[in-house]
Amino acid sequence: MGPVDALDAALAQHLSAIQRAAIGAPPGGGAEWDTLMRHYGHTTFDARERAMIVTCMHLSRGAVPAELRVVLIGLQGWAQRELDRLRASGAATSDPAARAHVDTLQHRVAMLVDAEVSAYERALGIPPSVPMAAPVVAAAAPAGPSLASIFANAQQTSKEVPWAGMKHKSVVNLDCVHCGGPQEQPHDFMCKYCRRPIAGSIKPTA
Repeated sequence: MGPVDALDAALAQHLSAIQRAAIGAPPGGGAEWDTLMRHYGHTTFDARERAMIVTCMHLSRGAVPAELRVVLIGLQGWAQRELDRLRASGAATSDPAARAHVDTLQHRVAMLVDAEVSAYERALGIPPSVPMAAPVVAAAAPAGPSLASIFANAQQTSKEVPWAGMKHKSVVNLDCVHCGGPQEQPHDFMCKYCRRPIAGSIKPTA
């Protein structure tokens, strides 16, 4: 087995172990998953944050997707370093077949985190995030009163309706405190990108 094949096989072995431990964990994680995270050099999330993710994402089983993402990011970094090392040594460019294999493996490594987390969430029955809807563009209205007369009428009418003079607060979307990703749905407080609570875990008051 050549070095490229060996790296491909090692990556597949790591992914299999990670997927098996994640999907087999009780809701939020468990002893086997916690051990695996420590093996890969990561600390588990706070119990309150895990519980919040389980509740918000309606998990009936499995490690929280955000912890899986953390482990996969680390695995992706390792695989990329190994690929870079193979290229530097010349082992990855020895023949056209090896170069093609490296290119294929490079694509897999580049897409690894998002692809694996998405597949994991589908396996758990978690619906995909819905991106913000594009603004609705109204169709052209038929010819009618002039624009100036419409605005004049609206200005006059606004003084007569019950909400005249009321001040309204602007709507503000949040940025995730963990990764900086934008909140894409006003009432969705789970980050689409890192899958952690956008505002962090809720700390109990003293």
